[in-house]
Amino acid sequence: MQIQQLNKNIGSDLLNIKGKTLSPTFIGKKLYQTCLEVIAKLEQTRSDIEQTLDPKAGHLQIAVATTTNSFVSRVLAKFKKEYPKMTFFLEVTNRKSLLEKLNNNETDLVIMGEPPVDMPLIKKPFMENPLIAIAHPDHPLLNNKNNSIKALNKETLITREQGSGTRITIERITGMHFNSDIEINSNEAIIEAVQAGLGIGFVSKHTVKLELQNGIIKQLNTDKFPITRHWYVVHHAKNKLSPIAQRFKDFIVENSNLQ
Repeated sequence: MQIQQLNKNIGSDLLNIKGKTLSPTFIGKKLYQTCLEVIAKLEQTRSDIEQTLDPKAGHLQIAVATTTNSFVSRVLAKFKKEYPKMTFFLEVTNRKSLLEKLNNNETDLVIMGEPPVDMPLIKKPFMENPLIAIAHPDHPLLNNKNNSIKALNKETLITREQGSGTRITIERITGMHFNSDIEINSNEAIIEAVQAGLGIGFVSKHTVKLELQNGIIKQLNTDKFPITRHWYVVHHAKNKLSPIAQRFKDFIVENSNLQ
């Protein structure tokens, strides 16, 4: 009866019947193969769900601001040692993309600078993120004990693109409105431009620790700098974190000294 009902539902015979011998028709073979694929997919889905709900395993999707490269890899490496069965996908991108991912709930967690106030977010600050002005070691402004914002505005300034968190914060705190000769969407490229003597740049201090230690570039003493802000671990308020995502969120807050 079940075969007859299937034949009726599909509109074609699934079996060839010759006496006591049964063999599948072409359509019967296709249906059988599809059923095997569906069963395998369901089994894989069940396995994926079990792994996701396993507090010591699971898959983590995380998106981070480009300026976090200096410490995120170290945090993930230590977390991976504690939870070797977990897997993760890390996307390094700009602020605009981070906000889109938060708004569309496309990632488990986001690590960024100042989160927007007009989105329903759960945000936790975990580490200071000082913004500094940097210059080539031969730049004449380094001879001054302190430099005014007015003096900076007379120089060639190398800034991040419009909409970046670094630029938004600097303009808000200092009152500067950049009409820069040079805009670069990469902190590494800004550092290289400063090393080449193209002008004065603004970056997170975490991104230039080695360069400052080696004297390749210098921190410029300037009014209102360094600007102290924080890194935040963020997710959408409607996003219920998986066990592994919650563990990573707790981990990064507890290990904020991994700079």
